[in-house]
Amino acid sequence: MADDFRYAQPKQYQRLFLKDDIRPDGRPVTGCREVKIHCNTVSSALGSAMVCFGNTRVIAGIKGRFAEPTINNPSSGYIIPNVSLPGLCNTKYRPGMPVDKAISISHKLESISTDVTDLMELCIVPGKVVWCLYLDVVCINDDGNVLDAAVLAMTAALFNTWLPTTHINEETGLVTVVPGGEKTKMILKFLPVTVTLSVFDDVTLPDPCESEEQIEAGTVTCCVDENSKMRAMWASADLPDDMMAAALLYIQKRASVLLSVLRKVSQRDTP
Repeated sequence: MADDFRYAQPKQYQRLFLKDDIRPDGRPVTGCREVKIHCNTVSSALGSAMVCFGNTRVIAGIKGRFAEPTINNPSSGYIIPNVSLPGLCNTKYRPGMPVDKAISISHKLESISTDVTDLMELCIVPGKVVWCLYLDVVCINDDGNVLDAAVLAMTAALFNTWLPTTHINEETGLVTVVPGGEKTKMILKFLPVTVTLSVFDDVTLPDPCESEEQIEAGTVTCCVDENSKMRAMWASADLPDDMMAAALLYIQKRASVLLSVLRKVSQRDTP
C-alpha cells in the first residue's frame, strides 16, 4: 500500500516524511549517503578512481596520447572529458546518442579540469608535441547525484595521475614513452569538489537520490576547493536570500568532508 502511494503521489509521499525532518530513505534532512573512494582502480590508466555515493557508482580513468598543440597555445596540452550514462546504470537511459545529462556533466568537467591543471605541464616539445589526456567517466549505477560523484572521481583520478617519461629522437623527431622510466606526478592548482542541493518546496536536500531528483523543483550546485573558495556555481532554482546563505554555509562544510575523504584515500592508495 505504501509503495502504491509513493508511486502515485511521490511529492505528497515525500512531504509526509519531511514534516518529521526525515527523508524517505531514512536520512535526516541534511544527511548525505556514505562516500567511498577507491583510487588506481584501472591498471591500464595513467590515473583512475571509483566513487560511490550510496548506490550511485562512478568510475573515472585517464589515458594519454601524443598530439599537436593548437596554434594559439603551442605549449599547452589538452584534457578532454567524456561522461557516459549507459543503459546499464539505469533503465531510463537508452542506447544511442549521449543523453543531455551526460553532455551537461561533460561540459562542467571540462570547465573544472581546465582550471585545475596547468596545461603547460602537458607540453613535451613546444609547438610540436603535447600530451592529450582523455578523461573517461562512466556511471555504473545511477541512483542520483551523478554530477558530484563524477567530479569527485575526476579529482581523485587527476590527483593520482602519473605521466610517463618520454624520449625524443633528435634525428626523426619521434616521441616515445620510455619503458620502465620514472613517472612524474601531475600537480593540481587546487582540489575541486562539487556539492549539490536539491530544492523541494522550502527545503534543500543534499546529495539527492534518484527518487528525489524526479520531483525536485531545481538544484543548486557549487564547486568548492580545499580553501573553501567557490570556483563555480550552477543553479536551476531561485532561493530566498536566507535559504541561499544557509545553503552556501552547508556546502562549504560538506565540501570539507569530501576533501578529507579524498586526501585520506589518496595517501593510502598512492602507488
